[in-house]
Order: sequence, then C-alpha cells, then structure tokens
Amino acid sequence: MAKHLEKLCMVLLTLLLAFNVLMPAALAGIGDQPAKDWNLQGDIEAEKAIEGQMFNIASITFLNPATTATAVTAVGPFGLLTVGAGAAAAGLAEIARPENAIWENWPLGRYVFYHYAPDKYLGMVPTAQYATSAIGDMIANLIFSLSKSITRTSINVMVLAFHTDIVSGMIPWVSRGVADIFTNPQNQLAPVLLILGMSLLLIYSVFKLLRGQAVSVLGALLIALLGVGGVFFFTANAEKLIGDFTRFTDSTAGLFLGTISSYTVKGQNVNISNPIDRGLVVAGQTAWNTIITRPWAVTMFGTADESKLKLTQDEYDKMDKSSFPAESLAKIQPGMRIDTLFLGCGGDARDAVADILGRPNKRYLLVVREDIDHGLHPGTMIGFNPANTQNHIETALLTLLPTIGFAILIGLVGLSIIVCQAVLAALLLMLPLALFALMIPETGWTLAGRYFRTLIGFFSVKLIYGVYLSLVLVVATSFTKAVIG
Repeated sequence: MAKHLEKLCMVLLTLLLAFNVLMPAALAGIGDQPAKDWNLQGDIEAEKAIEGQMFNIASITFLNPATTATAVTAVGPFGLLTVGAGAAAAGLAEIARPENAIWENWPLGRYVFYHYAPDKYLGMVPTAQYATSAIGDMIANLIFSLSKSITRTSINVMVLAFHTDIVSGMIPWVSRGVADIFTNPQNQLAPVLLILGMSLLLIYSVFKLLRGQAVSVLGALLIALLGVGGVFFFTANAEKLIGDFTRFTDSTAGLFLGTISSYTVKGQNVNISNPIDRGLVVAGQTAWNTIITRPWAVTMFGTADESKLKLTQDEYDKMDKSSFPAESLAKIQPGMRIDTLFLGCGGDARDAVADILGRPNKRYLLVVREDIDHGLHPGTMIGFNPANTQNHIETALLTLLPTIGFAILIGLVGLSIIVCQAVLAALLLMLPLALFALMIPETGWTLAGRYFRTLIGFFSVKLIYGVYLSLVLVVATSFTKAVIG
C-alpha cells in the first residue's frame, strides 16, 4: 500500500506542479526579501507568534554535540536527546535565516488574495458587489490558508526528518562501550565471548577434519582471524568509521537534494556550506515557490518574474502614502519590488497598495480620467480587480492538489527516516555481539552478515530518500520549465 501511495504522490506532485504551464515564465523568489528589513506596517513578530510553534523549523539532536563523548558516559546515549526549534536549534542556524528559509520569512497571513473597493474606480455599484467580492476573497483565502499551512508544515517535517541526528550522539557511546569490553580489566565479557567463540571454532574444525574437509577448516580459521582482527580494529576506530559513514550518507543525500537548484532560478542564492542543509533549503524553496508563491503572484500581479515586479514612478507618485508609518516612507521608493510592498503592509496601507496597483490605465477608463503607467506588470489591474475574485478561488483550489500530494510524500519519507534512525540507534547497541558472532563458524557468520547488511541498509535510508525526493522535485520543476520554454 505504501509503495502505491509513493507512486501516486510522485505522479500527483509532478503533474500538479506542472499546472504552472498555464502561467508565463517566472522566477522563483517571491517574498524572499527579509521581512524584518522590509516590513512597512504591522508587527510581523506578533503575527508569527499567533501562528504558533507548529510552523517552526525543528530538529532532533543531542545537546552540546561537541561534548557528547564525555557527557553520555554519565547519562547514557539518550540522556542528551532533545528537540530544538528555530534558529537556536543545533545545526539549524543557517537553514532558519530568512534569506534561506523563505517559507518562514513572512507570516502566512501576508500572502492573501485582495482587491480594491468596488466603487473605487468603477463608479457607483450595488451594495451586493461589495458582499460578492468580500465573500469571494474570504473563500479564496480560507482555501489558500490550508495550502500555505500544510505546505509550510510539510517543508519543516522534511527538515526535521533529514536533520534528525540521533545516530551521531550514539557514536561516542557505542565506541566507548566497545572499547570498554576489551580494555577494562574489570570486564569479564570479552574473555567469556572469546573462549566461547574459540570453543565453537575448535568443535567445528574437529568435525570438518573427521569428514576430510581440511579446506573448510582453513577457511574457518581465516574468517575467525579476520573476525577477531576486525573486532580489535573496530574497537580502535569505531567512532571515526561510523562517523565518516554517517557523514558520507548525509552529504550525498544533501548533494542530490541540492541538484534541484540547477532546475530553479538563477536568483536563488543559497549560501550554506553543509551539503545536507543546502539541499534542504533548495528543496524547501523549490516546493514553497512552486506550490504557493508563484501561483499567488501570477494571480495577483500577472507575473511571478521578479524583474517585472517593480513599482513605477507613476505608481509611486499617485499612491496614497498617508496610511504608512513615517519610519516606513523612506523604504518606499520607485523600483522597489511590489510583492515586497504588498507583503510588507497590513490594514489601511494594504488598501492603498491595492488601490494603486489595481488602478485602471487609459485602456480601462470608466470613471477615472487620469492615466497611470503600470510598467511591466499590467496584470495587477486584473489581479486586484474586485470582479476577479473567482480567479482567486480557482487559484486557491489549484494549490490544494499539489499541497496534498507533497504532504503525503513528505509524510511517508519523513516517517520512514525518523523510524529508521530510531531502529539504527537500537542496532548500534547490538554491534559488539555482531562482531563476536564472526568468530562462530557458519551460523555466526550468517547472523553477522545479516546484521551488517541491515545496518548498512538503515544507514543508507536517508541517502536513498534524499535521492528519491530530489528526483521528484527535479522532474516536476524541469518538466514545467521545458513546457514553458
């Protein structure tokens, strides 16, 4: 069932993200300018606080990883396990920066479908038009709120899954435990296991010699020697070996996730050195831009090409700036991004922005007799038109389908990774027994072989799902760009 669900989600996400083919060629990056620098009206921190902690980036890791090797001696491998959220969480400082986690940049409530007052430029209209437009945008925003919330939560679940680092905290504890078995004079387990292994090997050798199978005896002795040598080699290098393999799988998964950037826009700048963090940011930006911000921008502004979303001199001159706080007026200048202008406003200031961006030019003159230049974004006259609320509802509905597909996909991938991390931690606790099993002919070899194959398989889960998720997003975005041209 899970296999069919994954295939279904891949098809859904690929096809539904491709509904962007109905839109003009667009650049990702809508809403990427830092909210703390470009907020013009309202308290964005208060708005984010109201949204709650469910949207914060989180990770499962160990406190003070640098000192874990000594700290776990007293409290055990899970004593330092913690769940962190936001920039303060271990390893998340780079991901959580607004320029990277653009899905966390602006409060969700700033991405809304909006229109100017029906009688602003269309003359006297029936009161029913007010209600129709208001209800239309209310429905659109209710639906869009679901898409925004689910998509942001899904992206953060993806970060949580790939940033779950239970194993790294287990490495020092396991390696010290293995070393203690062989080096601590008070520990009697190693001699017992060695004597047991040698006794079983002797019985096996005698049995094979009596049957005239001297070659089998020689092979068993060689494997036993390799097993014992492997035990001592691993004892001396356990922390480095496990750590290097963990970093290799994580880095490779990050590199595959990072390949998505080749299929996204040139303006997408991710300044992160850690491969897994960089890959997560690129994947998160791709999903957020494709599912949420591009459809919203095309509907409201007529394009998602940020190079065309510039406030014209004419718009600046004719805009009512009395609603803006005095400290924000210096930020409002001709040439600034209109998506940032809209996202940075709330209340009366948002009305002023909607009025000027939706104002008809000479081709749409009805009552207003003054021309206005909308530059390269004439689509704002349609996007903010109160008669266009049906398009707002349609766009909101269209975002739900890829949102649900993405959520199911991330749910399956994320749950698998987190569960595998927990199982892997349990498997590492059994590592010394598996090493000693190599000294027991045939049965021990079989058990040890199965154990190490399973261990490698669980170590590779994050890598496999990183490749899988990157392929899904690459296929979706590259298909869209190929059709758009």
